[in-house]
Amino acid sequence: MLKMWKVALGGIAALSVAGLTTLGIVSPSSAEDVQPSIVEDFDYPGASQVEAELGIKLIKGDGHIMLADCGANPSNPPADLILVQSNDFSLPSGRNFCFRANGASGYLTVEIPKVYFVRGDDTHTVAAKVEVKDDPTVVETEQVDPGEWQPLGVGQSRGDANLLELRYPFAS
Repeated sequence: MLKMWKVALGGIAALSVAGLTTLGIVSPSSAEDVQPSIVEDFDYPGASQVEAELGIKLIKGDGHIMLADCGANPSNPPADLILVQSNDFSLPSGRNFCFRANGASGYLTVEIPKVYFVRGDDTHTVAAKVEVKDDPTVVETEQVDPGEWQPLGVGQSRGDANLLELRYPFAS
């Protein structure tokens, strides 16, 4: 007898939902109702615009290293900025790129061609991962101390170096 009541109540519930749907009170979900994923993909915001304007790729990061204006003297920006210098004369907006680091740790995956110097900001010891076009090509990480200039690639009398990543704190 209990089983019959369950079947009857289930049927009434199904009819009620069907009736409410027909009346427009309850609507079945559709593909348009599906919410976008809230999973962070860490893609750099505005990366395609940066690439078009500056000629460099900002790929992924955690938001703790961000592109910044180098100020009035791009070759000697404020001490609180990381400076990356390239000798690629084909870049559309110059050859100095500045980044602001904040927080206890951060990373930014980039593609900046022909980098020859990275100057650290006044606070963080940064790891600069580079691909050096030696024979053979090697990928290595250089330590950039706070406020110090670290030569890379041709700055070390080697092949061209493409910057691949900035990260802090430095870990060997």
